[in-house]
Amino acid sequence: MKPIIVIILAIAVGYVSYEYVYPTFADAMKFTKHVPKVEPKKEIAVAPVPKPVVKKEPKVVMEAPKPELKPEMAPEPKPEMPKIPEPAPVDPNAFVAPVFPPVDEVTQNWAVVPKGFFTTPKQVTMKKDLELKMQMGKATAATNFKSGAKIYVMGQEGTNLVVGASAGSPMRGQVAMDDTDFKEVFAAAYEQVKIVQTENARKAHAYRLAAAERAQNAPASAAGGGASSSNDKPAKDADGSYPLLVASMKAGEVTEIKTDNIKSWGDPAQEKIDGTDYWTVNVKYETQTMFGKFETEAQARIKNGRVEKWVYTGSGEVVP
Repeated sequence: MKPIIVIILAIAVGYVSYEYVYPTFADAMKFTKHVPKVEPKKEIAVAPVPKPVVKKEPKVVMEAPKPELKPEMAPEPKPEMPKIPEPAPVDPNAFVAPVFPPVDEVTQNWAVVPKGFFTTPKQVTMKKDLELKMQMGKATAATNFKSGAKIYVMGQEGTNLVVGASAGSPMRGQVAMDDTDFKEVFAAAYEQVKIVQTENARKAHAYRLAAAERAQNAPASAAGGGASSSNDKPAKDADGSYPLLVASMKAGEVTEIKTDNIKSWGDPAQEKIDGTDYWTVNVKYETQTMFGKFETEAQARIKNGRVEKWVYTGSGEVVP
């Protein structure tokens, strides 16, 4: 048994010596037989691997689904803008009310009250207690007026009113306008005149429309074709006036209407008024009132070649 173990050990020692000890010794002694041949490495060209072409897919944007609105949550529709109504067509036969200047313009800011307003004394009320010196000729007397007392206005002196204790009193004094209710009295009277003037203008307008309709519907024979020479259509001068009407004014048949205050002359028309056939001519003129000049309309009614009467077209009253 021991010989086998010795043999194995000898083989092992020889193998280790050959593998590890001998190469070192051979290298020191320059033995080349033992060095294995080393073949040069062949260079292998390696082509670069092409990068794969990546196709860009279109970017898909995912929109979040809109929440459905319940009917009660739905926004209310915007209201449509209202259309501007077109102006109504103007009726050529419509009445146009007269335009009156304001009180401040009529009185020039109360510096010059129309003198016609003082034609008859106007009663006003005192706003404060005052002692007024009343004078008649050289005689002078002082009179006390309590607030609320009545006094009569006869005229104006600058910013003062010329007053008297009664409408017929010869004694005169002066009081500041603002110490009385004169402005209120004047304004109220002016408003009343505006109402009357407007109503007269409305009646005059209605009369003109009715007269035009009567003339349009009148028989052809009533247009003067068969009329006698004494009832011929009144002649008109080149300046628009009518000699027949001018002669009536100069004869004093009407005093309020003058040739120099007539603003316009109308056209003659043949009408039956209260059962009588007339030729009529309307005139517009300025008349002087207590508040200044106002435009008024009158009508000359002509029969048998002469002016029988002058009347206001609004009221039908005779013009003085």
